[in-house]
Amino acid sequence: MQPVYNLHNHTPFSDGAYTIDELCEAHLDLGTPVTGIGISDHLFCTPSSREVKSERDYGRIFGGEKRDYVAEVREARQRWSGKLEILCGAEVNWPLNKPMLSALTGMLDGIDYLLFEFVDWAGLTTLANQARRFPCPIGLAHTEVGVQFPNTSMDQVVRTLANARIFYEISSKFLPLSPNDPWFKTVPNHRVRVTLGTDTHDDLEVLKTLPTLAEYAEQVGLGEKILIPAVRDAEAVST
Repeated sequence: MQPVYNLHNHTPFSDGAYTIDELCEAHLDLGTPVTGIGISDHLFCTPSSREVKSERDYGRIFGGEKRDYVAEVREARQRWSGKLEILCGAEVNWPLNKPMLSALTGMLDGIDYLLFEFVDWAGLTTLANQARRFPCPIGLAHTEVGVQFPNTSMDQVVRTLANARIFYEISSKFLPLSPNDPWFKTVPNHRVRVTLGTDTHDDLEVLKTLPTLAEYAEQVGLGEKILIPAVRDAEAVST
């Protein structure tokens, strides 16, 4: 089995209940080997953030927040070195941030990967067209393909992901998962990378589903396609 990484966890920096240290301890207590975790707090425009009307305001309001976040995750990475790998991700609300996509792509120093949530078909095609502008991997968070893209064939969705190198999250929100799920029978036939994510907020019990996600990925032929983002420590956090 491939190394296990859970790339979808929230902390009090956004709307999570547990600190990075508490999340690390909980992952190590699972009894199943976990190589690393990703912190993916909500950044930039969120339902509770201030409204922004220009790219200048976007950078001014969210730039400092992003720097503080990256610094916090990097400090934890040093504390847990040798015990658990910590990646610095972020979850982005697509509907709220799509007008500022140009500004967002220039504010990602120190971010190892992005999860986009609530992406519709128009949004996915936009992300696909802009994917190469992002300095880190981008992917879809907890996306039920048949629900979010009801008028688009699974074949078209998976080809769009593959061509743009957009990864797909296998989420605990989908449990129970069937080996006959039509989407997961389609994905292994294409060059689409996947990640595992529990979307941890206020319930550490959800972490117990991580081994099930890892086993499912192996079962449907996606074990070799699991993406492990690179740590972007060499880049200056100056935005």
